[in-house]
Amino acid sequence: MTEKLAGVISAADDLWLEELIEEDPLVRSKWEQLSATFVPPPPAPWLEVIDFKKKKPIYKVLLPWAVAAAILGAAAMATWKLAPWKKEIKQPIAVATVNNEKHVYLKLANQEVIQLDGSATVLNIAGQQIANQNNVLYLNSSSHLPEGNNTIQVPAGKKYDVILPDGSVVNLNATTTITFPSKFDASKREIAINGEAYLKISKQEHQPFKVHLPHTAVEVLGTSFNINTYDNSKIRVCLVEGKVKVKAGNKEVIVKPGQQAIFNAPKASLHTQPFNASVELGWQKGLNSLSEAPLNEVCDAIFRWYGVKAVLDDPKLSKRKFSALLDKSTPLSFLLEGVKATTGTDYYFDADSTLHLK
Repeated sequence: MTEKLAGVISAADDLWLEELIEEDPLVRSKWEQLSATFVPPPPAPWLEVIDFKKKKPIYKVLLPWAVAAAILGAAAMATWKLAPWKKEIKQPIAVATVNNEKHVYLKLANQEVIQLDGSATVLNIAGQQIANQNNVLYLNSSSHLPEGNNTIQVPAGKKYDVILPDGSVVNLNATTTITFPSKFDASKREIAINGEAYLKISKQEHQPFKVHLPHTAVEVLGTSFNINTYDNSKIRVCLVEGKVKVKAGNKEVIVKPGQQAIFNAPKASLHTQPFNASVELGWQKGLNSLSEAPLNEVCDAIFRWYGVKAVLDDPKLSKRKFSALLDKSTPLSFLLEGVKATTGTDYYFDADSTLHLK
């Protein structure tokens, strides 16, 4: 209770305490006594990570749960066991994938491709001028792109933002795609995302917003949330503000702030649970995390973060687990030495610059 009053409670403990206060008269009575004379607390802890106002360094926020391996500041977190997807659920909007390009591209509905990163701050598209600066593409209601669906592809090692015509803001992480129409219908707004993104949706009660993901969809009115589909067999939707409904086939759940919806494709299960904001949202602060990840997932992360293809020489190595919390400026060699020191897995590069773990 004192952690909640001080505003330092974790999302998991906050949800647990709220349930106790609601269900247990003694707990509720004690809570009312303590809170009656206390100054209202600051925003919920999961808001701290995505609030970009100057605060104490993020590593201080992470210290309570960060543990050794010392050379990495590794963090021990929960493990989920995954299996191949057994049943595919079709989505109205196709979810694109990212290839091995080195630049951020906008692919228009008329098949024209425009490089966004490193290009002019003002783009001329279909006779219109559209702002594109500081890694942000600015669209608005008057941005009449060629009719049809348009796609932005963000490659490994990069991030990009897009402001959609309705004013919604989407922050795209590495190896992520977003597909969106030239203009939204009067009665609905729909996009598709594959990868990881943080969305702040403009509230328009008569024009609901839907995000199509592999196997799932998220329905919102106006809210802020993070989605992660890097592993299509385990889709995660973390809610920061507002209220969303996550659908997967004939299953659906309502998600509250501080909770995440997890769709486990192999089990076809959909449930909610609290999330660790520093882990799930830290990428916006330049933090990369691995939570007891099998080494094959570490290989995927290395490609996303560094743009380096990584493979396992022996499939059995995937049974080895690795955890780490790394700053975006952490050299690859530093990460590899950490993998070697904590899992006993060595590495080398072959002639075509592919990284091998052995």
